[in-house]
Amino acid sequence: MALVALAVLPGGCSQGQGPFRTVQLCLAGPQEVPNFVSFMDVIAQQRDMEFTDRSGATEAELRAIGNDNVRVAHPHVNIGAQYGSDFGFGAGNLGLPTRQMAIGFNGSNLEEAGKFANEAVAQLSTRWRVYEVPRTSGALPLPNCN
Repeated sequence: MALVALAVLPGGCSQGQGPFRTVQLCLAGPQEVPNFVSFMDVIAQQRDMEFTDRSGATEAELRAIGNDNVRVAHPHVNIGAQYGSDFGFGAGNLGLPTRQMAIGFNGSNLEEAGKFANEAVAQLSTRWRVYEVPRTSGALPLPNCN
């Protein structure tokens, strides 16, 4: 019953749907986390998107819960941006090593959302090696993150 309730809460993706595309990348180290967050903020601002950063609050909440089965990276990243319901992204390192980031793209306007995702991945690729995540597996720790 609890899982059904979680599936209908509003979030970064359409209700009951995950991202249509997810990519992963490796940062040089934890010291690069602020650069990644700034980079994603710039991508959002270039497209007049509303950017949110709940990284610190999310890390505190996860630590307060204290679930030994959930890896809490430090610094933790939980950011996102939306352009209405047309397109957006959510990015973070929940369940991943600190320097690995997953970025999920979503939107109700699949043509615009796909175009945005392609442009964002192209921009990310100028700085980091970007890996496509299979829809069947979700983001998992990358074994050779270099």
